[in-house]
Amino acid sequence: MTCSADRLRAAVGTIAVASVLAGCSTDAPTSLPASKEAKCNGVSASVRTLAPFESVVLTGTTAACFALEGNERTYLVMPQLAGESLPYGGYGFRLGDTAATITARRADDVTSPPPSLSANALFGVMERGLGAQALLDARMRSREQAWAATRRAPDRPLLSVAGINGLPDTLRKFSVLSTLAETAAYANVTARLRYNGSRVLIYMDTLASASLTSRDIAAMGGVYDTSLVPAVSSTFGTGSDIDGNAKVIFLLTPTVNALVTATACTSSGFVRGFFYSHDLSSSDATSNQGEIFYAYVPDEAGRWSCSHPTSEVQANLPPTFIHELQHMVSFGEHAIKRSGVAEEAWLNEGLSHMAEEIGSRVFESRYPAPTGRASATQMFPDSSAAFITPNALYSYRYLFSSGIYSITRCAPGTFCSLAERGGTWLFLRWQADQRPVGFFRQLVETNRTGRANLEAATGRSTAALLGDFAVAVSADSVVGQSRNAAPSATRFVSRNLRRLYKGLFDTVGLPGGVSRPFPVEPLTLALASQVTGTMRPGTFMTYRLRIPAGTPSAVLRFTASDGSTFPAESGAQVSVLRLP
Repeated sequence: MTCSADRLRAAVGTIAVASVLAGCSTDAPTSLPASKEAKCNGVSASVRTLAPFESVVLTGTTAACFALEGNERTYLVMPQLAGESLPYGGYGFRLGDTAATITARRADDVTSPPPSLSANALFGVMERGLGAQALLDARMRSREQAWAATRRAPDRPLLSVAGINGLPDTLRKFSVLSTLAETAAYANVTARLRYNGSRVLIYMDTLASASLTSRDIAAMGGVYDTSLVPAVSSTFGTGSDIDGNAKVIFLLTPTVNALVTATACTSSGFVRGFFYSHDLSSSDATSNQGEIFYAYVPDEAGRWSCSHPTSEVQANLPPTFIHELQHMVSFGEHAIKRSGVAEEAWLNEGLSHMAEEIGSRVFESRYPAPTGRASATQMFPDSSAAFITPNALYSYRYLFSSGIYSITRCAPGTFCSLAERGGTWLFLRWQADQRPVGFFRQLVETNRTGRANLEAATGRSTAALLGDFAVAVSADSVVGQSRNAAPSATRFVSRNLRRLYKGLFDTVGLPGGVSRPFPVEPLTLALASQVTGTMRPGTFMTYRLRIPAGTPSAVLRFTASDGSTFPAESGAQVSVLRLP
């Protein structure tokens, strides 16, 4: 008997899938050569022999029942559900010797996520904007997705307006989104050109002309023009250029500040900046028909919303800009140049968080240790911290409670939590370490989206990538072992994970939600026992199995929570890593 995709879809949002998967089965594994065999429910299974740091990803019937060589060997066993058609939700599983009594149960992480971490303890005022910013980001990505159904006919020419470079002090009128509500509304803004670079034009709203000095704007323009825009272009592509000026317009306006009232700002935070695809995809009067990034302005007195000192704005805008610039390039490449649709949210957001890391690398290369640091012990220079530290924290959250989060999809109606984005960033970081320069351009300069896009760029299935990624997280940078001990395919190259998270632990510790030096703490899988748990599709969980001397092998099964075999649509698989 097999389970249909329809039956799987009926399980969305549930925690246990016994009622859905009961009675489902797959063909029993065929008998294998008898040199080393163990019995698995009466069927012979080959005993897997792995060298230290060797790994294997077991799929299909081999994941349902497998045996590992014993006699003082230790393994990490990482079950996963990698099926593309499996609905978002929490799915029960059972791992271990199903003939034994259940000895341990994993807490229902899927329904009980950890409490919110103290953002202020980590970033102070820098993260106050996440609530309102996340809401606006969701609106922007949702409108990008919806545009695909109403986009211009293929024979309609691309939008085109005369290129506007202008001279310093030139005035220009803009239509600026002025609400976070579902229905868009716009304000008319008059702005003055304050910086004319080779890649960036900075306009300042005339209502806030005194909020930044000419020196401030020149310094800002230099960073964006000579460092951030080139870094994004070389990594992801150039995107569209519908106004023909070969530049990104950077508009600073208090209309962005006023998207959130001063009262709401204390609870929901504020908006730092955004890209709006309406400017590329529409010829309406409210479209500025150009590549534009909108940003808030310094406002010490709280004239337009809550107070924002200049130092805060200067610290917040670079990572926000480079994040939104990837969205701009992605939409331009997918939808405008190739008449496709916007990238799926999980991959789009993961790439934008990768753009933040690219921004960090700009300053890491500029200030090698110990230069550019307030303390010689800092891992990163001061100028890169705002780009990389949030991603370290978000990926830590993902790894700490990986069963809660999926890195290949977002919860229905959302555009991914910060932990999911951090997990996808880490997933992409590992993949990029395995591939030549140009990998991210392959993902952006295309009309493919989601898993199909990822698989075309890597030449591998998403399930296979998830299997190796689960191994790489633990195989990378093992304490007391050479970084080259693990095969290159199952380790990171450009980031030392244990050093990265240890630095985060030393910096923010428990007050910032970082409770241990490394987020992954494997649960014990005792010999001749079984454990149960729940997890989402597109993630993994980590167990540690020690087989003592005198015990030749251990037989394990990975099944649904009621002991029935997972159907093929679930993509049930198990990654196994032998530890030294």
